Parts: sequence; C-alpha cells; structure tokens
Amino acid sequence: MVILLPLGAIEQHGPHLPLSVDWLGAEELARRIAPHLRRARWKPVLAPSLPYGASPLAADWPGTVSLSVATLRQVIVEVARGLARHGFRRLVFTNYQADPGQLRAMALARRDLARVRGLTILFAGFSPDPSAPMLTPRVTRLLRSPRPDREWHSGELETAMMLETAPRLVRRAVARTLPPTWVDWRAALTRGETFRAMDPRGRGYFGSPAHARARTGRRAMALRARLIAASLSEALNDS
Repeated sequence: MVILLPLGAIEQHGPHLPLSVDWLGAEELARRIAPHLRRARWKPVLAPSLPYGASPLAADWPGTVSLSVATLRQVIVEVARGLARHGFRRLVFTNYQADPGQLRAMALARRDLARVRGLTILFAGFSPDPSAPMLTPRVTRLLRSPRPDREWHSGELETAMMLETAPRLVRRAVARTLPPTWVDWRAALTRGETFRAMDPRGRGYFGSPAHARARTGRRAMALRARLIAASLSEALNDS
C-alpha cells in the first residue's frame, strides 16, 4: 500500500485564478499518478490534503496565507509519524508548489523522518530533488506561449491546468485580456527576490495566461503523471 498525501498552498494567483491553485494541483497530481501505480501492482490510497503551505515568495501579495518553513516541516513530520503508527510505511507527498520555502520544509521533514525505522518517504511533483518531470522540455513543448522559458506562476501552464481541472474557478474573460509578463524568474530566485520584488507593479502572474487552453493542461498533466509514476515505481521497488 502507498499513501499519496497532497501538500497544498494558499496564495494569490493573479486576477484570473483562485487562491487554491497549488492545493488543487497537488490533488490532481495524486489522482493522476494513482492509476499508473495501480498498474505497477501497488495499492495507492489518497489521503486528505494539507491545504496550507510555505509561500514566502508570495507572502506580501493579497490573499496569500503562508506557514513558516518550521511550521510546515513539523506538520509534515507529525502527519507522517501518525500514519506510520497505524502501519503505513510508504508515503508519497505530492506537491504542486515550487516556492523554495515549501521545498526546504519538505527536505527538512524528510531528514527528520529518516529516523523512523522502515518508513519510506518520497516526493512527487515539485520536490527538493530535481523535478525534471514537472518542467521537462517534453512538457514545455506543449505550450503555445512565445516565451515558454518565462512561463511560471499563474502563467499559461498553471492556467491551463486549472481550465482542465476546475474550469468553474477560472475567470476566463479576465485571463483572455491579460498581457504577457516576462520576468527572468530563475535569475530572480538566485538573487533571493520575492514575487513583489520581481515585478513591483505586476498583477500576480508571470507568463501569458491568455495562451492557456484546457487541452494543454490535460496533456501536460497526463505526461507529468506518467513520468512521475515511473520514477516512483522504481523508487518504491527499491525501498
């Protein structure tokens, strides 16, 4: 048996998407990974999500509610230990939140949980380990954006995922009118900048939401789930 536990976040995602994008994205990843694991002869069980996460990058944007890294670390550890006490030994935390604070909390929690004998902790989606399946060129080639290298938070890919997963929560008319926002977010992250510092007069998104289509989200999530599940199956077999 494998427990899939989504790690969420509540943060602003522009004027066209809800605060729960990362929460819903993590749940969707878990749901799409599960059938692949089942075909690999594992028994996946979807656990209730943790909706709040660490979002220091977006903490000063309206609507964002961020836990500290220390708090999220402790929550992950206590939930994992609680599941372990009931006999669950293989836990996969699915995560759609790429904030370095979230990833650091996950890494620290895994280090803490290494002391629990017989417990296997794995991450799916954005993780402290290289997360190639999330932003592999095979995924970015699906985008319609003229600058796929600058697509990021609330841009084409996240908007497309929401159009596929929860279209009723997308303000489509707004998304279609949003002009592109091109920011070298990789360089900005290296400098330790927050979202506000990256784009002081911005509206909470990077990339081109207007290019998003549900078909793109469907194809991207299917590809990600297949690649992630293959990697998980290999790691589970080795555990």
